[in-house]
Amino acid sequence: MKFLPRNGSRSRTAARRSAVLVAALLLLSACSGGSTQVPDTGSTAATGSAVATPGPTETPGTPATPGPSETPGTPPTPGPTETPGTPPTPGTPPTGTTSPTTTSTSAQGPTSFVTAAGRDFEIDGAPFRFVGVNIYDAAATDRYSCAPDARMSPDQLRETFRRLHDEQGVTVVRFWAYQTYTDSGRDWSGLDGVIEAARETGIRLLPVLEDGPGYCTTSEEVLPKAQYEDDTWFVDGYRKQFGSAVLSFRDYAKIVAERYRDEPVIMGWSLINEADTSKRDDQDRSVLVDFAEDMVPLIKSADPNHLLTLGTQSNGAAGASGPDFLEVYGVDGLDFAEVHDWGYWGSDDAPMPGGNGATPPAANSAACKQTQAQSLLGCSFALSVELDKPLLVGEAGIGRGDGAAGLQNRADLLDAKMTAAFDAGAAGYLLWRVTSKVTDQYDILMDDGDPVLDVLSEQADAVR
Repeated sequence: MKFLPRNGSRSRTAARRSAVLVAALLLLSACSGGSTQVPDTGSTAATGSAVATPGPTETPGTPATPGPSETPGTPPTPGPTETPGTPPTPGTPPTGTTSPTTTSTSAQGPTSFVTAAGRDFEIDGAPFRFVGVNIYDAAATDRYSCAPDARMSPDQLRETFRRLHDEQGVTVVRFWAYQTYTDSGRDWSGLDGVIEAARETGIRLLPVLEDGPGYCTTSEEVLPKAQYEDDTWFVDGYRKQFGSAVLSFRDYAKIVAERYRDEPVIMGWSLINEADTSKRDDQDRSVLVDFAEDMVPLIKSADPNHLLTLGTQSNGAAGASGPDFLEVYGVDGLDFAEVHDWGYWGSDDAPMPGGNGATPPAANSAACKQTQAQSLLGCSFALSVELDKPLLVGEAGIGRGDGAAGLQNRADLLDAKMTAAFDAGAAGYLLWRVTSKVTDQYDILMDDGDPVLDVLSEQADAVR
């Protein structure tokens, strides 16, 4: 996809002048009988630094008991990221990052933005409920991939999008748009490629801008945000350069939002994947409230067109569960809430963890007054009624099990979870994760007869 300068008239004038210059030089050459070298009047795109060495793939097997921010199914320890050059003064974007907004040159793809009204997403005033998947490494390039052994080529990604849309009814894909994938805003080719593939196949996108558990990001080692300098990343760490990042998260998020503000293929922005923290502010609120109150006006000023969410598990993990869920997602300008359904914080077998079978618990129950405990996912569903905002299940994953029977069992369990979630008011549901080859127990392949693909099709038909 090509990005046009904001001042199009100046660009066109420059082009006309260049054309006149070239013609004059050619005429001079013909008259003199000699040879005159024609200068290159085209633009030269800035390139990133050397290609990073891909890292190891995910390690299969049952995950160990996670810490405060670790989630089963979260990507493995990534390979080394590319090391940028000397960072600029903190808070100052590097050369080439203040990019113009996108302009679609294709007749395909949506022209209307996704909006929110009450507990529903909408497109042109009509309800938009959806099923979808995570393909977290979708923006991988030769320069960087978090899962290089399972990386999809651009053609594979486009074909996967097409099949998911046409055969399974998928309309939303969630993926990582971290600084590692863009070289801190100096290489947009990975994100642009995902957007172009989505435009061509009818998919909407939910890019995520940073990782809470610390995978696939700019630190040399996996470092959950909750373990950053006494759990202060959401206090002031996000204002600083982190690891090999050239930009602070705050500056980077603004640049990304501004660049793609006019792209309707993007349904919205998710600031963080699994923003977990036990830190409280001086009002005894989760510091995610303060973080959101700072980030929301920044992003909305850069991009008034797209929806915005913070990006949390809200299933019992610290930071946005129970009463914290209401306070965090009650921040004005967070347009929808997000939850994740993982067995560690709940149950693979329960359709609605923490509820009565498939039904959420009462919002005023004792369980829903806890801010960190097992099986609080159902409480988030119950409390979301008071929020009156759309609720998205951004991740739900269950292990593949053994053979065909294991895959069928997973499909049945996820089918029950999706039905329970939509019956309880969910506006969207995204499975973890589609990939090109099995790298861990949570993967979904397109070509091994996985019955969960049939579940996606049936659920897509049911929510339309």
